[in-house]
Amino acid sequence: MVADQPQNLLTGLPGSKEKPSGPDESWRRIISARAPAFDHSIPAYLLDDNYFFLDWNGAFDELVAAPLGLKRGSHAEDFVRELENVEAVYNRSTEIFDPNNVPLIDLEPLVFRSKKYGEIEFQKIAVQIPNASGGLAAWSVFLNISRADEMEQLWSDLQKRMLEDLNWSLYAISYDKLLLEFDDYHQLLTLICSKLDDCRLCLDLGAGTGTGTLRLLRSRENREVWAVESNHAMIQQLIAKIERAEIDDNQNYFGRLRPLKEDLLRLDDWREFLQPDYFEAAILMNVLYAVRDPEVCLRAAFQLLREGGKVVFSTSHSETNVDKLFARMREVLEEKGVFNALKRNFDSARARHRQMDHLIHRDSKDDIRRFTENAGFEIVDWRDSEYAEAVVVVEALKP
Repeated sequence: MVADQPQNLLTGLPGSKEKPSGPDESWRRIISARAPAFDHSIPAYLLDDNYFFLDWNGAFDELVAAPLGLKRGSHAEDFVRELENVEAVYNRSTEIFDPNNVPLIDLEPLVFRSKKYGEIEFQKIAVQIPNASGGLAAWSVFLNISRADEMEQLWSDLQKRMLEDLNWSLYAISYDKLLLEFDDYHQLLTLICSKLDDCRLCLDLGAGTGTGTLRLLRSRENREVWAVESNHAMIQQLIAKIERAEIDDNQNYFGRLRPLKEDLLRLDDWREFLQPDYFEAAILMNVLYAVRDPEVCLRAAFQLLREGGKVVFSTSHSETNVDKLFARMREVLEEKGVFNALKRNFDSARARHRQMDHLIHRDSKDDIRRFTENAGFEIVDWRDSEYAEAVVVVEALKP
């Protein structure tokens, strides 16, 4: 440690102990920190004023939502019914939750039996979120983990899940800034979107930060796009990007856009909204490599497409040369004179790609072809080497 460098007593690490420069700076830090504080913490979820799930974080998804097959929009009762102490919870709710006198804060023990972790004891902490009129807008609920039969395994898995979610959030910020300046990416995007022709009802699966979504909206005036993404930080980027585009283009894109926060492997849960045989086309741009089961993902897309509908996707493969891709990106950024300004983002994105190396190179080209055909699609165009030779591009039809 450098002798004259101050030590932060809160962390024990070197760093300045100076206060933020002023109230504006403090509020910027607070606002930017509040959402991640919910996303990357103990199991937590949001309920609307009628106790339907609005959203949840990765920890709740890992321990409860995914194992139970819950979906955003389902009622909290779907969770309560699965509790070991369900009777006590029901009896207490009739006493505590008087419609005319709902508690501001509610603390309650919940006991849930997990197939993987055995019995888990939670201490629920539910807090009202007021609306602008002082009424109830939503509930913020945190589940403090008191005990579990397999506590060590539980925390190990939660750490992995939270780290994965956080890495994708950081990736969303860094990589998006790079892609906006990377011509090869826009060429790939143009290729994929051009294959949708005049398709009006479209899905952007794994929409990320919304660059593909925006291109789909801009390329046809009456096109309706459902953008499906599971990472909250990416959805925030997507919405902000569309908001800026509405101002720049003087268009009402949100009138034709339906953002949906969901895992691509759980689209079957949304059949009342994502109707079978409804969509004309779906794109997945550099998504399949990151999905745990690409074939299941493509099967879900197949079910949502109408007869004659098409899926167009790009994905990495076992022969992908990531070093070559980033060398090309650096070349383009240096030619534009923006590399130095984006170097931190470049280094961050490269580090994230190294962490994902096992996923990037997981599937061979033969695997990708097999996933597509096993899902029911008929391949009509296969581009073997696009995006600095890093991905294949596949166009396939639902017979």
